[in-house]
Amino acid sequence: MLALLSFMKSKKWVNRQKNDQFVKKAKQLGYVNRAAFKLEEIEQKFKIIENSKEILELGSSPGGWTQVILNNNTNPKITCFDLLDMKINNQDIIFYKEDFLKYNFNNIKIKFDLVLSDVAPNTTGHQSTDHLRISQLIYEVINRLEITLKNQGSFIFKIWKGEEEKEIIKILKKIFDKVEYFKPKSSRQESSEIFIISRGFKLHEE
Repeated sequence: MLALLSFMKSKKWVNRQKNDQFVKKAKQLGYVNRAAFKLEEIEQKFKIIENSKEILELGSSPGGWTQVILNNNTNPKITCFDLLDMKINNQDIIFYKEDFLKYNFNNIKIKFDLVLSDVAPNTTGHQSTDHLRISQLIYEVINRLEITLKNQGSFIFKIWKGEEEKEIIKILKKIFDKVEYFKPKSSRQESSEIFIISRGFKLHEE
């Protein structure tokens, strides 16, 4: 029975991908995944990437967001983290194939203009559990902003809507000048996925 359910779910995913306009468009434009369009829409609205020289990207594989950065910034320096290999290579990319949770960011001697997070846990199918798990990852990123993000820098991340989201927004409003929600058209409407755009980081100076 479990095998049958898994097969049906897999078949549904394949059919959805086949009919998805953004999957087709990604292939046409040479993007490694449809997620690229989400960041592209964010950039069209907020114009943050083009003004960011040093960018930290968490959950960078396979590289769709990185491609968007390279398309919208003439000379970026991109530091990427993921447990999986990236499908693109570029002289402007430094890639760490490791868990950002275990990495000591004090080893990186620079601070970033922009921190991007597309990190997400493997889903269980249980919405509230998945929300709590991705929220925990976002808390971990927020805890590292003092080390990673420049004063007045920006932080853009994905989250699945749920209870913790309000607490996360409350925290962000204390440490950023502006915090906004954004739902790209390329994000599936049935998905609880949302993006939070935080600008004007208030770096605590000791």
